Parts: sequence; structure tokens; C-alpha cells
Amino acid sequence: MKIPQNIWHPVLLSRELKRKPLKFQRFGSDFVFWRDKHGSPQMFPDRCPHLGASLSQGSVSNGNLVCPFHGFEFSASGDCQHIPANGTLGKIPAGMNCVRFECIESAGFIWAWVGEKPSTGAPAYFSEIADGFQIADMAIDARVNYSRAIENQLDAAHLPFVHKSTIGSGGKSFVDGPYIESVHNGLNSWVFNRVDSNEPHQPISELQKLSHQRPPSLQLRYPAQWLLNISDHLKNFIAFVPVNENTTRFYLRTCHKVKLPIASYLYGLLLQLMNKIILQQDLNVISHVKPCFSLDSSSDRFIGADRAIVIYRRWLASNAADFNPDSTTRQMTKIAAVSADGSSSDPLAFQPPATGRQDGN
Repeated sequence: MKIPQNIWHPVLLSRELKRKPLKFQRFGSDFVFWRDKHGSPQMFPDRCPHLGASLSQGSVSNGNLVCPFHGFEFSASGDCQHIPANGTLGKIPAGMNCVRFECIESAGFIWAWVGEKPSTGAPAYFSEIADGFQIADMAIDARVNYSRAIENQLDAAHLPFVHKSTIGSGGKSFVDGPYIESVHNGLNSWVFNRVDSNEPHQPISELQKLSHQRPPSLQLRYPAQWLLNISDHLKNFIAFVPVNENTTRFYLRTCHKVKLPIASYLYGLLLQLMNKIILQQDLNVISHVKPCFSLDSSSDRFIGADRAIVIYRRWLASNAADFNPDSTTRQMTKIAAVSADGSSSDPLAFQPPATGRQDGN
């Protein structure tokens, strides 16, 4: 499957990984996650390089991952440290090592670096919820490709139809904008929906002025971190984790400022219940969207309300590549060229109106 390359991906909640090795599918492949003697998270393909045993069925001993089949021991770097059948003085064959994906822990998540280039910087998270909020996390696996899941959360026009009994009540089907500002690692979107009153759309220049009066309605940080700014005291965060071509794990984090312990706990439970209902409304539709991966479509036709989706697809097309956990060869996604007369089978040939600053702020 194709996923963004040379970037930090959220792969697990920190609390999910204890000392025992665990298997999780990510990016269409099985991985073993484990913690070394320092408690640092490690991520290898779940296959012993000897005879293919599942390393997640093994154990951790003296800071090494031990294969359950023949007791081979692998360090946090992936190098084989000991082969019992060869003895303590025995030679370790060349190539007897595991492919290691660099991991770090930040903001309550374990992040993995995917790509051929050396890791750089820190994972993209939101300073808006880094401090001062009470958080409640939950994980939901759904039968939908990550690209469709992310695009759904950027979609300004679906609310009165998909969520007409919840957050889309009120019939605000007319979309001004949305006004979008691209930043160096994502985008910010200001949504201006209203009831259709037979009036024209407000110009982007006017929406730009209005956007400076309040925070973005929603934000996306690449590759898959999304924030909904409901109010100064309430925000929803989602990390979209590709499990395989047809499945995405949603890590939903509710962020609020109710601090009294019992009240905070109960309020968190209520918010999680509401988010489950709203997400299920989305899944009832997007789990049936075809094709599964948005870049495989040559027939999607965009409207002005799709500005954020178009920007995301352009970024994805420029950064996605086939993922192979055992190979460094990646085939980058390519975009079809536009012919001289302006026609193209490439849906990304759509040119949205100006989307605001490109200054990375």
C-alpha cells in the first residue's frame, strides 16, 4: 500500500505498549513492538530473519528481543547478539539482523519514521492541546482507507447530510469557502457554512478577513494528525493510522478543561460516546466510497467546498510511495500530466481558488 514517506507516523498510544512484545499490523504489514532495557519503544517486522518465526510471540531478556523458535537474541538496533545453537563463542552469520524502524515517544503516542531519508525534526502535534487540557483517548478500527478517512474530516459540505441528526442539524448546506491557509507541515481551515438564502458566495478576500478573528475551525498536520477547535475549552484530536489498505485505526482524543476528577472522568466518557456516534455516521458512508485509496480515482470531480481535500491530495500524491518493510526501494506516486488543451484524467488537475498565506505560520 502507498503511505507518506520521510515523515513521522503515529503508530500506537504509549499506554498500549508495555514490556511484553506485541504484534500490530501497520501499513499492511505485521510488526513487533517492544521496549528495550531503557523502556524505549522499538519496531521490527514481525519475522525472525532465521526461519521466519513471529518475534511477537517471543520475550525480552537483558534488553534483547528473543525469538520463540530458536532463541536468537536481537538488540534494539536489530543486530543479532546471540545464537544459542552456535554457542557464546560462535560466529553470527552476516545479514542475521532485523530491519529497525526508528521510534520516538511524544504527546502520549509512539511515532515511527518511515522513509529512506534520515529522520529529522519532531512529530507534528498541536501546541493548542499540549498543555492545560484533560484528555481521554480511545481507539476504533474501521473498514476504510486512511486517505478517505482524512478527507472526510476535511470535508466542509457533508455535515447537514451525514450528520443531520447530530452536529449537522440546522440545514447549513451552503458553504462559503472554506478559507484555507497552507502551512509548511499541513493546513488550517476556516469553515463558513450557512442556510442557503439565495445569496452569492462571499469572496475569499472577505473570508480571509473573518478568519483572522478566530482560530481555525479544523487543522491537519501531515501525515495524519487532525484537530477540531470546538471552543477554547473543548477540542477533538484524531490520529489516523493506516492498518492496511482497507482498515484505519482512529485514535480519538477528547481534550477538555473540566478538572474536578469525578466530573472530568464522566465528562470525558460523555464526549467519547458522542464522538463514537458521530464517527459511526461518517463510517456508514465513507466505508462504501470507491475506490478505496483516493489517489486511485481518476473520476472524482471537485467543487469549491473541496479546497482542503484538493490540497491534501496534492500533498499525498507528492509524498506517498509503496511501502515494503523489507526493502529500501520505493516507487513514488506520480501525477498525470495535463495536456496542452487543459484536459486531464488526473482529478488533481482541479485548481482551487487562492487559499491564503503560504508562509508556514
